[in-house]
Amino acid sequence: MLNPNNDRLDYGQIIAPPADYKLDFAIGTTYSLDLDALVGACIALGLAEETDSDLMKNPICLLEALRATGDKIALFCEGGQIHLPNSVTSLYILLEKMVFPVTTATKRGLAKYPSFHPKFWLIKYVNNKGEALYRVVVLSRNLTFDRSWDVSFCIDGKKANYETDKNNPVSDFVSYLIKQLPDTENASEKQKKMRSLLRELKHVEFSLDSKEFYDFDFIPVGINNKYNSKQDALYNLLDDSFHEVMIMSPFLSKGVIKDFNDRNKYIEHSEHVLITRASELGKLKPADCSNFEIYTMKDAVVDGESLISEENASTQKQDIHAKIYMIMKYPNTYLYLGSLNASHNALNGNVEFMVKLHTKNRYLNLSKLKDNLFGTDEAECPFQIASLNNIQEDIADEKMQMLDSVIKAVNRLNASAVIKENGELFDINLSFEPFESKYDITVSPLLSNKTAPLSENILFSSMELIQLSEFYKISVSDGKQTVCRVIIIPTENMPTDREKAVVSSVVNDRSCFYRYIAFLLGDNMVISALESNDTANEATGTTKVNKPIPLPALYEKMLRTAATSPERFKEIEYLIKSVSADGVIPEGFEELYNTFRKVVKM
Repeated sequence: MLNPNNDRLDYGQIIAPPADYKLDFAIGTTYSLDLDALVGACIALGLAEETDSDLMKNPICLLEALRATGDKIALFCEGGQIHLPNSVTSLYILLEKMVFPVTTATKRGLAKYPSFHPKFWLIKYVNNKGEALYRVVVLSRNLTFDRSWDVSFCIDGKKANYETDKNNPVSDFVSYLIKQLPDTENASEKQKKMRSLLRELKHVEFSLDSKEFYDFDFIPVGINNKYNSKQDALYNLLDDSFHEVMIMSPFLSKGVIKDFNDRNKYIEHSEHVLITRASELGKLKPADCSNFEIYTMKDAVVDGESLISEENASTQKQDIHAKIYMIMKYPNTYLYLGSLNASHNALNGNVEFMVKLHTKNRYLNLSKLKDNLFGTDEAECPFQIASLNNIQEDIADEKMQMLDSVIKAVNRLNASAVIKENGELFDINLSFEPFESKYDITVSPLLSNKTAPLSENILFSSMELIQLSEFYKISVSDGKQTVCRVIIIPTENMPTDREKAVVSSVVNDRSCFYRYIAFLLGDNMVISALESNDTANEATGTTKVNKPIPLPALYEKMLRTAATSPERFKEIEYLIKSVSADGVIPEGFEELYNTFRKVVKM
């Protein structure tokens, strides 16, 4: 269950449609977001394939994955926490309609902005019989390429002929997300689909399919007062006494740990285990955690990512990022999984999402959990006993957090943008509320090299159509360190033909057109894309081939598709209408397509 050596899952595997199902609609949440990781999620959700490197390098595969999922995904993230990609591509334009930043309001008693911090998916799949399958995923992992240790929970459900209130917390959470949508046409369409899911949830029965756990509770946190009280499912975690507790949390507040440490006044024998990052130990005093056995990840494991890095990929450290709480009292054990850190902000301001699993101590207790996490071989155990002696907080990390908070403040300046035509090019006028800072702050369109200092009014002139985007890079520097993030700025007068321009930038010659068609008509869409790419490479050593595939070679595939998957002809029609350059569509292809179009009665 929680054995890091055996129980490992790929993010794409968790959200990909089951066999014989396809994506209908998905609602996702994350704190931080990597745009390339979102592209990978689109591949998993839209093409039901793992997010391996070969697919991520294939532009046809990427284009089709994004095109197929654009109207089917609503992804909410913390405003100002979109990571800057290593390299940018115009394909990111197709992500705009999926991503919705959430900006939380300040709260009394919090030194910094509360965070939108849940890692959650609600997904609806359908099969060719029209039957629906629903999946709830609760994670501690953000939608990024972070290699740290995380935890996930997944549960499937189907429609029942009765109503249930078991899913009310999920419905309340989705209702909260709906309120975060902007007033745009795209958001309005997403809202309709989210409300449709809400109505269906009343009749969905989720099944644990477990012999160890007999019940579960969904726990949103911070969306309203209803989910911050002693009456909710967090009671056993926040206020109850216990015989055993295990906390795994990458980030801490000493007050939260002290509360767990001092809680059991009337229980003589209790055991406490804390697993956290070494960098967090400086926040604790011995008296605050005197009852705890404290563990951190071994340095060899934290630094070990460099040993398994592939090719010239950058070295990336790994550490604890999972949030796990186990509470055992008498015969009952409760396991909490999700996004909630053992910190003041997590419990008193942030928006979070957790799941609570119910079991008996014969199935899960501290000893069993430690055996799973630590293993039986001490040499192979990834954790080590930690000491609080001579521990200091990471000053460099504090400075980075300060720069990050500036970006969050910039994200709250109610920025707006207006696009105006300038001949065949375009001008962008940005507006920000007044903001004073001791740091150097610059703004750049994500798809352009143009840069300007932050001010109330910024003009980016002579932009090409393919450079227009609602994504902007924000850089904050103190002279020694720099933090860069991507923010979304609502934009007026955005040209409607941008998506066609993106398609044309990928499908830019006749052979590429043929490869895309072969991809759409393949028995296995992904294999078809990779095979066509391999053929191109063998022919010329590049992905561009000027020697086209003759039309008769496509006839058989089109005939088979007309019989088995006629809906794919709509995708071909979309491609034909999107390609703008002369000579890309082969002579005679449209006539062939129109013949089949009549047959499938589009």
